[in-house]
Amino acid sequence: MPTRQEVMRLYRGLLKNARAFFDDTTREFIQTETKKLFRKNHNDIMLDRVHRKLNGARTTLHLLERANQHIFKDVLSVLGYGYGRKGPRKLVMLEATVGVEVREEIFGSVHDVEKYRPAFFALAKYQLGVDKLYVNKDTLRSNHPINVAKMQDEHWKKIRHQVLPPVDAATMDILEERASSGIVTSSAQYLNPEYAHVIKAWEERWVKFPERRQVRRFYRRLLESIDRMDVTTVMVPNPGKYLNEKARRTTEFAPGVEKPDLIPKKVYRFVKSPLAGKQQPENANIIDIAGMDTHGSVKI
Repeated sequence: MPTRQEVMRLYRGLLKNARAFFDDTTREFIQTETKKLFRKNHNDIMLDRVHRKLNGARTTLHLLERANQHIFKDVLSVLGYGYGRKGPRKLVMLEATVGVEVREEIFGSVHDVEKYRPAFFALAKYQLGVDKLYVNKDTLRSNHPINVAKMQDEHWKKIRHQVLPPVDAATMDILEERASSGIVTSSAQYLNPEYAHVIKAWEERWVKFPERRQVRRFYRRLLESIDRMDVTTVMVPNPGKYLNEKARRTTEFAPGVEKPDLIPKKVYRFVKSPLAGKQQPENANIIDIAGMDTHGSVKI
C-alpha cells in the first residue's frame, strides 16, 4: 500500500502545477477535481484499484508539467478538460446545455429523439451530420425491425460520447478575446480594488503565462472544437389544430376549447467562431526586410 508521504507528494504536486496553469477556468477545475477525488478515495483499501488511480494521477501530473512548459499538444489537452471537450466536465456541460443528464440513456428512433430531445438531436445533427444518426443496416446480422431498433439504441450511446457540448455566449466572448489579443485577463479585475493587487502579485509569482503569440495559437486551435449555442423561439403551425374528435380528447386541450393556430417552438442554432484555427490576424502587414518585399503575412 502506498505511504501517506507518497500520496501527499503527488497531491501537492497536482495542486502546485494546476496553480501555475495560465487559464483560470481550467486552473480552478483541476484544483477542485483533484481535491474531490483525493478526499473521495482516501479510504480505499483495494490495492490494485489504489495503484491504478495513483498511476492515473501521475499521468495527469506529468501532463500538467509539460503544459506549464507550454508544449502545444499538452496545453490543448489540459484546456480540453477545462472547457468540457473531454473528462468529467463534458457530461456536466451536456446536461447544462442540451438537457441530457449524466446517467440518462438516449434511446428510440431518430424521430422520437428529435421530438423528446430536440437540443441533443440538433447538436448531434450539426456536429456529425444527419446520416451518422442512423444505424448502418448493412453491418447488422439481421434487418428485423426489433434488431434494428435495438442496435439504434446502442448507436445513440456512441453518439452521446462523440458530441461535444456547446458553450454560452459569455464563454465564447472570453475565448475570442484571448484568441484575438493574446492576453489572458487577470481574475483580479472582478474583485474589490483593495484585493486586486494581492491577486496580481500572486499571479506574477505563481502563474506561468505564455507569450502572446502562443496564447493566440492555443485559443484559436481550441476554438476549432467549440460551438456557441443560440436558442430562439418561433411560432409554427399547430399540428393538432385539425385532429379528429377522438384524437382531440387525448390532447392537453379540453373538449370544446379552441386550439391556437400557432404554437411556440424552440430553434437551436450552433455557430463556430470566425477565429477558429486562424493563424494570423485579419490586418497582418507585409514584412519589408532590407528593401525586399516578402509576399506573405506576419506569422503569429
